[in-house]
Parts: sequence; structure tokens; C-alpha cells
Amino acid sequence: MLERLVRALLAGEKEFSLELERVIEEMGMDLSDFAVKCGIPYSTLYKIVRGQRSPTVRTLRRILSVFKPEGGFIAIIAAGYILEDAKPFKIDFPVRSYPAGNFEEALIMAVRAEKEGALAIVCAPVLRPTIEKMVDIPVFTMRPKGSVLRAVRQAIKSLGD
Repeated sequence: MLERLVRALLAGEKEFSLELERVIEEMGMDLSDFAVKCGIPYSTLYKIVRGQRSPTVRTLRRILSVFKPEGGFIAIIAAGYILEDAKPFKIDFPVRSYPAGNFEEALIMAVRAEKEGALAIVCAPVLRPTIEKMVDIPVFTMRPKGSVLRAVRQAIKSLGD
């Protein structure tokens, strides 16, 4: 539901209003119950759903927070040495590493990450098309900075030895 709302929001305010109303109905709630759950005034929610008012950033955060799963995290699927290099990486969101030594292990890790509650998956570009067909969460590609240049330098160095 969260992904549908975000996509609708990116499409436009009218689309967001329509999708929000559908989602609230699917949840078996009425507007007043949903307003209480979000912590926003009923009149504000009513105007947003009817397309009479644009949501503020604060109101939007409150609406979307209802759909954020507790304990969600971002999964990174990569070879062990890449995950080790990423350890000093600081971000203000839970991240879990899923080491994979080959393509098949990476696919297994993607399914495992989704089952364990991942909100999104980060992986190598070669994995993305297949993983996207296997999971129902967003998949993003990583491009480790300097890795190609570092590999070429290593190759040149080994040729000179």
C-alpha cells in the first residue's frame, strides 16, 4: 500500500487523493478512523481525499507513516568483500547485509530479505532485472565508486609484474 501511495503521489495530487481513498477503503476504515490513526484533523484528511487541499509535507509524513512497517530495513545483497567495504557506511536507517557468492545465492538472499521484512533491496545491476521479477518490493542498483578503476589498475599492475 505504501508503494502505491508513493507512486500516486509522484503522479500528481489528484492521483494521490484517489489512491488514498481506495487504500483507506481497503483497510476497512472510514476517514475519521484513519484521521485518528494518522494524528491529523478529520477536516484536513477530508479535503485532501476530495482534492480540495494539497497535503503539507508534515501531513503527508503522518499519512505515510501509517503504512511504514515496524522493523523494516534496506537489504544489501553483494559479495562478502563488498559488504565488508560498506561497513563504515553511516546512514540513519536500518540496513542488513546479505552475502552472496554467486547469482543463485543472490536470488535466494533476495527472497529471504523480503520474507524477513526488507522494505527495499540494493544489489548489483546484473541482478536487478531477475530480482525485480521475484519480489514485490523496490529494487535499486549499486555502483561502488572506484571499483572499476581499482580493478583496471590491479590488472595493469599484474601485467607489469
